[in-house]
Amino acid sequence: MTKQEAMQYQSTFLEDIQESASDEIREAYRKIDDSFNEYLNAVQDDMFQQAFRYGYEKGFEAASRAKTA
Repeated sequence: MTKQEAMQYQSTFLEDIQESASDEIREAYRKIDDSFNEYLNAVQDDMFQQAFRYGYEKGFEAASRAKTA
């Protein structure tokens, strides 16, 4: 079998034979996608909190130095 023939079989399979994913697979994907988005949101929230606290501390330090100068 040549590479061209194999590619034709693959194309035929993907276009004509392959069935849609089952409901169980779609539901599992939805759960994974929801979990991943929840994870990303938690990471972003944590990063924001860290950056906010750091900025607040640096601003407070600068204000304290300005008062004593």
